[in-house]
Amino acid sequence: MTEPPRPPADYNPGPPPASNLAWGIVAAIICLPFGIVSIFQAAKVERLWAQGDPDAARGAAGAARRWAIIGAVVGVVFWVALVAGGVLLLGTLLDDAASH
Repeated sequence: MTEPPRPPADYNPGPPPASNLAWGIVAAIICLPFGIVSIFQAAKVERLWAQGDPDAARGAAGAARRWAIIGAVVGVVFWVALVAGGVLLLGTLLDDAASH
């Protein structure tokens, strides 16, 4: 198995892209499955950048951001639906109890 080529010693593409790890953690709190994917992608950013693969690092950063947004949206929709369903169920139970 051959090792991937290393960048030249004077290779300096600048600072790595933002990994979006914090957004992945927030997404994991709101919606665990999508947040885990986001955290996994965010963890790859620094390693890929250090290996001299800036395009893959940018791709991983973008994927981390995308999964964090998906997780946040799905999580908010889920929790709003759960709370609304609970309120409706509680209201129905209280109405039934009051009418008897």
